[in-house]
Amino acid sequence: MKIKNIAKRPSSLAFRVTVLVGITIFVCLTFISLMVQQSIAQHFAEQDADELNEVFLAVKRKLHEAYHEGVSPSSILFQAVSGHHGVYYLVKYNAEEIVFSSESAALEKYPGDTYEIEHILPSHLSLFFDGEHMLRATGIIVPIDAAQTQYQVIVASNMEFHMNYMEAFEKTLWGIIVLSGAMTILVARFAVYRGHSPLRRLSRNIGSITADKLDIRLDPNEVPVELANLVGSFNAMIERLESGFEQLSHFSADIAHELRTPITNLTTQTQVILNKPRSTDEYIEILYSNLEEYERMTKMVSDMLLLAQTEHGLIKPKAELIDCGKEIGELVEYFELLAHEKHISIKRLGNNIKLMCDKSMFRQALSNLLSNAIRYAPESASVTVSMQSRDGEAHISISNPSIRIPEAQLSRLFDRFYRTDPSRKRDGQGAGLGLTIARSVLEVNGASIRVESSDQETTFTVVFTLNS
Repeated sequence: MKIKNIAKRPSSLAFRVTVLVGITIFVCLTFISLMVQQSIAQHFAEQDADELNEVFLAVKRKLHEAYHEGVSPSSILFQAVSGHHGVYYLVKYNAEEIVFSSESAALEKYPGDTYEIEHILPSHLSLFFDGEHMLRATGIIVPIDAAQTQYQVIVASNMEFHMNYMEAFEKTLWGIIVLSGAMTILVARFAVYRGHSPLRRLSRNIGSITADKLDIRLDPNEVPVELANLVGSFNAMIERLESGFEQLSHFSADIAHELRTPITNLTTQTQVILNKPRSTDEYIEILYSNLEEYERMTKMVSDMLLLAQTEHGLIKPKAELIDCGKEIGELVEYFELLAHEKHISIKRLGNNIKLMCDKSMFRQALSNLLSNAIRYAPESASVTVSMQSRDGEAHISISNPSIRIPEAQLSRLFDRFYRTDPSRKRDGQGAGLGLTIARSVLEVNGASIRVESSDQETTFTVVFTLNS
């Protein structure tokens, strides 16, 4: 399995960049090399065309001179060319009889075309091998008089010098290409290695972050601009991890604290009752007291299980059309007894709203918010429940008079076991999971919840998106 995973691993970035640079360099240098060779070959062709044109014009003048003087062309053609090395020519009378032929070249084997031209161009030249030499040659028709007397002149130059030069030049050029390409690849590889040094440094810094050093943040200004977004995303991830670890640490401490008290009570009461014989009524009283502690722990465990299920998507809401006014009315009626004990009145404002939501989750969330508002409202105060729809959203707000809650505490109100007043932790009114559960079940149904606090009141607002 390990070998299989290694085989599937993509090639390294350095290897990819180096290969890409190497291919690009070799393609470019090869193209340049071919262009240079083509240019030199074209230059040699033009040079040969110019030289052969001079030879052709000299032979042509001698043929006209022989015709006007009435002498045999063969007697003067040997004088036609001087100062040209490696140049040969052949003259045929009416394309049949050889009048003159240069030594050391078998031009009668010329297989190319014959042109009626006044000037030789590189396009008129062709290569052929006469048995000893590689020649570049062309054939031209030279008319002499009106009787259509004409000669065929074949001029050629020896290509061996050019070929030797081109062969040596090609070897040198390809050597330069290979050497410069290899040096360029090595430089590119070194540049890539140096370019990746910020990544290696970043990797070392990331490797130094452990569970007890989650407060460390990477500085975006110390990395190239291409890595700034990566560093920003990593810092955001570490911040979320730090927050998660902190919440987990607090959660463990809080749950230990919450469970320690009832367990301690149960242990103490049991030790006391066992200290000496008791009457039946005393045993019953102790058992009822223990039952209250058991029920409190059962409620806490059930709430924690509900939170775990909703946060991990294990509970799917059964959405149905609910009448908010009716549901809230029933909840208000249910909590009137609790509110009456503190002489608190509950007011309902706004128009009725119908929306899609899981009814039981809706009732649980609003129940937690209402009980929280009544619990923290002063005596003889008024709790307000308002409903309104605007911009395609349903807003359900629950307000209670209170002092201003600091912003630092507002952001933590929905944390598990969190209370703004630590002295209330064992007032027998819950474990501090109500707001957390409310937010969790509302988010499962696609709703959101926010809290605002002023010097006069604290308001929790639940927002649903209405279906069009």
